[in-house]
Amino acid sequence: MRGLLKSLTLLSFITSGYAQAIINGTDVAIKDWRSVVLIEFIDPDNGRTSTCTAVILSDLYAITTASCVLHEETAKQVSKVKICIGNKKPFTGKNQQCFSTTQIYSHHNFITNSGTSLANNLAYLKFSSPLDLRKLDIQPAILVTPAEFSHLVASQKIPPITWVGFDAKDLAKRPLGVKHQGTVENAEFDYGSLTIRVKSSVTRPGNHYQGMASFIKNQQGQWRLIGLVSHSTPDKIVTYYPEFNPCDEDPIPVKYPKPILVVTSSITAYPIAACKMIGFLTLEGYDELACKGLLQRKIDWSRAVEKEQPNALRQLAVKLYSDNKSKTDAGEIYKLLYQAQKSGDEEAGTLLSQLLLEDKLLTRDVEQARGFIEQLVLKNNAMAKLLLAKIKLFPNNDNYKGSEIKHSTKETDLEIFSLLESAANKGLAEAQYLLAQLYQNGIGVSESRTKAYHWFALSAQQGYADGQFQLGMQWLDGRAVKEAYPEIGLFWINQAAAQGQLDAQNYLGLLKPN
Repeated sequence: MRGLLKSLTLLSFITSGYAQAIINGTDVAIKDWRSVVLIEFIDPDNGRTSTCTAVILSDLYAITTASCVLHEETAKQVSKVKICIGNKKPFTGKNQQCFSTTQIYSHHNFITNSGTSLANNLAYLKFSSPLDLRKLDIQPAILVTPAEFSHLVASQKIPPITWVGFDAKDLAKRPLGVKHQGTVENAEFDYGSLTIRVKSSVTRPGNHYQGMASFIKNQQGQWRLIGLVSHSTPDKIVTYYPEFNPCDEDPIPVKYPKPILVVTSSITAYPIAACKMIGFLTLEGYDELACKGLLQRKIDWSRAVEKEQPNALRQLAVKLYSDNKSKTDAGEIYKLLYQAQKSGDEEAGTLLSQLLLEDKLLTRDVEQARGFIEQLVLKNNAMAKLLLAKIKLFPNNDNYKGSEIKHSTKETDLEIFSLLESAANKGLAEAQYLLAQLYQNGIGVSESRTKAYHWFALSAQQGYADGQFQLGMQWLDGRAVKEAYPEIGLFWINQAAAQGQLDAQNYLGLLKPN
């Protein structure tokens, strides 16, 4: 069985869904994105051939992430890199041209005493001799300048990011030269890590997309390189059944969307990394004054908070909550989130609403939370729709777990169904689970075991423990499948139990001999 994927979440109560995919995009035509190239090298630790994505900046230089060419634990750096440019896909020895590099310069501040810095995850590659870019039909990437990046951070509006890269997984299993591209939205600058963060989804866990190029389009319609994807971390712990995966071979016709795992991806912002090694390579727009303005003023967290920039306020509230969940910081967290949502930050509004409903850090105040939520529902916010549905579905219980789902008035039932259906279609795992319950109990919709199974399965795939338990029970008793399959049922129940789901743990406890 595949090992557990490490989980990274800032707040345990955050649940989000995203349909955009930063991995497994559409194939790129050979004529497109010629500046994005494949690099091959010998891993100094295991002696195997590895690959990453790089971007050509000039006839002498290309860039990739430092984590591609520098081992984070042993600090061993690759000695030689081969940059390959193909005319057909997949690459073969007959239809590609490869060029060697003489020097590799990894960012001197990438590996620190406390670990690695994603903000500095950058490496320059210098060719042995200048490339004939015209003959190769390559237009070097145009870079986002420090001044332009300063404006993006200050305005809190990072345009949709188009990523371009190669699948650099096991070379023996996937042909080289298959380039992909896709677009992700709602990226934001993270003041804590000094990187660009974006939530997205992935189909195949384990893919290695280091160095994936990230472009934005400026107001003049020009594509500019803003950075390189340097890290992607799953938001949920998910494992997959080794022999039989119901996501792939289902006994009933259920259409699953391809993205099944939500990840948070970090993009090393080229202007920040390059400015911190400005003496190394002189580029247009990267003068000392522009870099000083970016590094010392525009990306300073305390200055952004003083200016009451909404995302800076929300990020500080999240940090305070993560560092210390005691009520000593409750007032400050409330103040920060309140100001951020007041300034239009929807995520701050949903976080504040969740805290007001939880009765842990903040005193429970359903009416105040509902006021924030209803404003966000008008903006078609998926999380707000989920929260409003829960308030209506469980009016007397601040924690619905263990509560029985019951019919209300016909009007209310229809409204709950509409809210949950909309949120579930946006990919929210909890909404998918609750929508399955509505189908199973015929609340606000005609009863349908098949559709209940469908939504339980989608929530389970995202690692939602309640959904995993219910999906397991479906397989155990065969209520929505053609026949019972206890092995699959127990697999999903075990996944739920591993996350602390009490019903699953109790069920497994009953199976154990005395």
